[in-house]
Amino acid sequence: MDAENITKKDDAGIQLVTFRLGNEGYGVPVDKVKEIIRPIDAFPIPGMAGPVEGVINLRGEIIPVLRIHAVLGVKGGMEETNQRKRRIIILDTEGGGFGFVVDEVMDVVRVDGESIKSSPEVSSDHTCDEAMIGIVQVAGRMIICLDPGKLVIECIKVKDLVGDCVKSGM
Repeated sequence: MDAENITKKDDAGIQLVTFRLGNEGYGVPVDKVKEIIRPIDAFPIPGMAGPVEGVINLRGEIIPVLRIHAVLGVKGGMEETNQRKRRIIILDTEGGGFGFVVDEVMDVVRVDGESIKSSPEVSSDHTCDEAMIGIVQVAGRMIICLDPGKLVIECIKVKDLVGDCVKSGM
């Protein structure tokens, strides 16, 4: 899903689940969100570092959990946030299911596809440029719209991670 496809949604617009990472607002299309859960301990995967927190067993399904603060270059947040507001957003993409830890889920909002503006190109060395669909202003705050499928494909190759977990018998 890219900015062009997102703007071609029906006349009612598109719904986004908005969340906070540090002091920044983000959103993902609601149709990609499977569920939102309270944090549970993730089982660490030996040899996996960086954004991979580990995996959780959610009703028999092995779900990789990511710390997307580091992936998106968001400062602070995880240590400074109110632990009671933290959530794991479980998403379903072509690459498989995965979750990511957010500091707070804020709202589900409907935005007009035309109000989503292209992200400015600030740096060509950012690894997740294609995961950013655009920016929209909602209730006076800026929300960066993400394509969760591209976030996974471009940043961590979670499909390979899931395959490795299954092969190792987790």
